[in-house]
Amino acid sequence: MIEDNVKELLKNIPSDVTLVAAVKYASKIQIDEAIKVGITDIGFNHYQQMKELAPYIPPEIKTHFIGTLQLNKAKKVVNLNPYLIESVDSYELAEKINDAAKEKKAIQKILIQVKTDEKKHTGLEPNDLLKFLDQISTLKFLSLEGLMTIPPKSEDPEDSRKYFKELKDLKDKSEKHLNKRLQYLSMGMTDDYQIAIEEGASIVRIGRKIFNVL
Repeated sequence: MIEDNVKELLKNIPSDVTLVAAVKYASKIQIDEAIKVGITDIGFNHYQQMKELAPYIPPEIKTHFIGTLQLNKAKKVVNLNPYLIESVDSYELAEKINDAAKEKKAIQKILIQVKTDEKKHTGLEPNDLLKFLDQISTLKFLSLEGLMTIPPKSEDPEDSRKYFKELKDLKDKSEKHLNKRLQYLSMGMTDDYQIAIEEGASIVRIGRKIFNVL
């Protein structure tokens, strides 16, 4: 079943969009199966699961940290060598990640998580984004690669479109502000990934549609 799900997704997702398998509710066996049939990027929500599974993930597979990252776990996550930390939403967190990367003598790629769901505590307020770009520009062991968001849950996936448009607009403004291109726009999950792609997503994070989680 996972094989069919992954094949269908890869057929429907443009080749220039990265499919990240969100493995929050997946077992090691399920993750192995997804990798065997073409998944190249794995997204973790929790440090504990990432720590347990990291030794078994083939080196060519890119790992993403996509969940809320607590300050006291920042160094531990960086030490697991994620390709991308997608959920940076405060200077304190950015600084912790930068310090951990400095210790490793490595550059850590990050995305800024922008808040589009007012009910959520996580995410940077859209109005604070340009100021935040200036703040983190002094952190030399971070490489800003783009933006990420999680829109409010809705029965109708079409409701997400305005938030995806907003994030694309913020990416354009950020690129102009920084005078550099940002590679990634991470938005869209199982229910609304197609709309996210229409609005410019370059990463979609899909769990349920791969692993049959209800």
